[in-house]
Amino acid sequence: MPYSSYIPLSLLLILCAFEVTATCFKTLRVGLNEIYWPPYIEHQDNTLSGLEISALNTIFTRPAYCLKYIIYPSSARMFAEIKAGNIDLLVAATQTPERVKYAHFTTAYRQEIMALFQLKENPRTDMHIESLLLTDNTFAINNGSYYGDTFATLTQNHNNEQVIRLPNATRRFDLLRIGRVDYAIEDKLAGNHLIRSSSYTGIVYANVDAFSTPVRYMLSKKTITSDELSTINQLINAKQAELHALFMSDTKSGTL
Repeated sequence: MPYSSYIPLSLLLILCAFEVTATCFKTLRVGLNEIYWPPYIEHQDNTLSGLEISALNTIFTRPAYCLKYIIYPSSARMFAEIKAGNIDLLVAATQTPERVKYAHFTTAYRQEIMALFQLKENPRTDMHIESLLLTDNTFAINNGSYYGDTFATLTQNHNNEQVIRLPNATRRFDLLRIGRVDYAIEDKLAGNHLIRSSSYTGIVYANVDAFSTPVRYMLSKKTITSDELSTINQLINAKQAELHALFMSDTKSGTL
């Protein structure tokens, strides 16, 4: 790049950085790995939208906070980055004994139901997910999601041939559609949204919920203090009515 072009660009970057500092007391770096996860997160024309983005904008308002989004290729990479303090916050996180070693967890801001989805042509089952696993069924799952202690124990071997781990919902549904797996485990709202809005008409909810848990924001202990955690919890509690209404509506809203 010619030197004459470099100087204005440098000045522009400095001015942009100053604007963030001048308008926000703290900038939170938010890690994302699924950028097509409707209705929670969608990325189009360099704009992020969806229910999770709206929730963040509802809780973290200027001038107290600005939000900077960083997109990663996998949930495993995001966990490594928040552990190292390179990002501050992850959305839709489940609190586990391992994760609390390096991260704070806020009060819950919504309930997550992980459900089984199957091909419409196959007979429905009334078996629990653990029984289905023990009878040699195969599953497409998100490696970063938590499905309960029993399921985690049964699938603790990362190379378990019954479980295929994929980083986004559409790839999990694609495997199910071609019959590569017997079930996909997906957030119930997200799975039903994909069926209604995409080409997955041959997939249905299997009438089995794998796991239900409150989800929280996960905050790096390297960058967020206990006092800041307390403040963020107060913000979430103050907005609970708005958050409940937001996640009860299956609509795409909010932009950045």
